[in-house]
Amino acid sequence: MIHSFALRRLSRRSRLRRDAGFTNQQAIFVLLLFFPIGLIGIGLVVMLLRRGPVQLPPQASAPSAPQAAAPIPIPPSSPATPSFSGLNEAQARSVVEQWLAVKSQIFAPPFDTNVADRIVAEGPLWTDLTKTNGSIDWLKTNNSYYTFNSVRVNNVIRFTPSPTMPSLLVSISEDLVLHSPNGSEPKVSTNNYLYTLKQEGGVWKVWDYRKQ
Repeated sequence: MIHSFALRRLSRRSRLRRDAGFTNQQAIFVLLLFFPIGLIGIGLVVMLLRRGPVQLPPQASAPSAPQAAAPIPIPPSSPATPSFSGLNEAQARSVVEQWLAVKSQIFAPPFDTNVADRIVAEGPLWTDLTKTNGSIDWLKTNNSYYTFNSVRVNNVIRFTPSPTMPSLLVSISEDLVLHSPNGSEPKVSTNNYLYTLKQEGGVWKVWDYRKQ
């Protein structure tokens, strides 16, 4: 019986050793099978890490719409400066002084209207000089005339330029005498007169004047 029991224990140990030997062989087999695969996987991971993130090929961008050309800035227009082709102040004053210089020939015998025509334009003054009961006609009718001791422009108060009818406000001093059948009547005065000038036949003349 003892011998039988010993044989059973030996048989059991032998089976255990066989079982243990089989398990070790399986482990080695699994290790040999999967170890290369693990190495390959680790190698791939290392390669990917070294290469960095995978870059996708650039996508073709849609063509951008053409930009409109920037508008050219237009400088602000400056206000037009009026220009006059008429007389300047000095020329206008000269016309008035010419009129004053010929008054002694117009308002005294022979009452020369030809002289007046050279310095007076057709207008209110010319009408007054030539109409019936006008200045010259009244002197003739009343046997009267003027003499001028002196007549002068003191200064220009205001000049208004114009290409057609400039005007001049001036201070004028006169020392004159009215001769008539009743005697001589001297008169000395200083007054302001507004002269309006007009071009006639290419010549600037006195169109009218008024006492201010």
